[in-house]
Amino acid sequence: MRAVPACLLCALLLGGSAVHAANWFELDGPSAASDVAALEVDTDSLGAAGSNHAVTVRVTYPEPHPHPAGGLFRSVVATVEFACEGGLTGYRGATYYAGPRGSGSAVARQEGRLAPASNGTRDLLPPRSVELLIRASCSRPATAAP
Repeated sequence: MRAVPACLLCALLLGGSAVHAANWFELDGPSAASDVAALEVDTDSLGAAGSNHAVTVRVTYPEPHPHPAGGLFRSVVATVEFACEGGLTGYRGATYYAGPRGSGSAVARQEGRLAPASNGTRDLLPPRSVELLIRASCSRPATAAP
């Protein structure tokens, strides 16, 4: 009798943040200017303290990418930290999935505060995606193209 509730609890805990996010909003999709198939934010997760922000993002890539720990991932769900005036500062945890939009098996998980963007985590979000995220979260108008 106890095995059923324990299995249910394990399934919920192993589900990852993609299961818990309820309100995904797509900021970017496939285009000639985009390196992602979809960039989505969980609108319920956006938090701010002054000019510092954090939001959960879900990134789907057009093709699978190799993860340094092994395996291929097609999407990632992570908490992104940034300052409206300073740009991307880093990530707080990320889960990499085999399928698009946080589906399929979890290929790898990184918990806790990840390295700042200058140390390699910038690869998680292409520069255009970072700019879209900051503009949307900080209500910053688009910059003119050179």
